[in-house]
Amino acid sequence: MIPLYFAHGAGAGPTDPLLPALRARLGAGYAITAPDLGPPEPGEWARRMKADLTALPDGALLVGHSLGASHLLKCLAELGPAVRPRALVSLAAPLWGMPGWDANGFALPAWAPEALAHLPLRMFQSRDDEVVAFDHLAAWGRLLPHARLYPLDNQTHVFTGDLSAIAIAISEL
Repeated sequence: MIPLYFAHGAGAGPTDPLLPALRARLGAGYAITAPDLGPPEPGEWARRMKADLTALPDGALLVGHSLGASHLLKCLAELGPAVRPRALVSLAAPLWGMPGWDANGFALPAWAPEALAHLPLRMFQSRDDEVVAFDHLAAWGRLLPHARLYPLDNQTHVFTGDLSAIAIAISEL
């Protein structure tokens, strides 16, 4: 079983509607952990995620949705080589500091591009996202040029459409 850690978005939790759909699409072979991170508060989320990440075995897969994805990246940059995931799959991650997205404690540290340079990244964003604008994907690509970017059509912010491309990207890791 491949360990997979799922970080939900703001206002969601382990009952994030994306998670059961992703579980069904991935099938057997993944031991999915999806903790309840609570209300979106930067210090508490960092404390919880860092504890979870350091407890994961090397080679675990990380999947984050929205705030969960951007905060996973922040925590991984801050933890450095103490955590060695197989890869991170990001779904609709906001890039804090872009217009309309004040950093308020969720922004990446300045050294994040260097700290994350060896982490395999798969970043998905829908052109139809009603919460995180599509231009965040290109901004992530400029910040983390090694990331593979996957623009999607016909998806909402919570990815209610076909998850095939996401499941394929995860299974290839």
